Amino acid sequence: MKEIRKYTIEDKLRCIEFAEKNGIKSVSELTGIDRKSLREWFKQRNQLKNIENKGKKFRLPGGGAKPKTLIYEKYLINFIDDCMKKNINVDANLIISELCRIEPEMQKKTQKALRSWCYRFLKRNKYS
Repeated sequence: MKEIRKYTIEDKLRCIEFAEKNGIKSVSELTGIDRKSLREWFKQRNQLKNIENKGKKFRLPGGGAKPKTLIYEKYLINFIDDCMKKNINVDANLIISELCRIEPEMQKKTQKALRSWCYRFLKRNKYS
């Protein structure tokens, strides 16, 4: 199985710059990066240049897997906002109970899994 390598945005921009002068094939041979990946980076170069903290990030904003519970998340965001407007204290237990109320399948998951999901949900949506 081929080793999966991660490149920072800074690395990608260096490769693009080198490829503009010497060609994609030479960069591919030198670095071992697949030419298809280099072509994708070329298409994304304007977006890559506009990102802050280039040395720390690996993906463009919006990259990565989308949450499987996206439908429920939109509802929960509205639920949390409504609770905050009514000055109701919102905590993980309230969010989990509301999630289990709207989606009974979630009740089958362990409490630890639900709590973990809840904290990731809060972080994803900038509540914590």
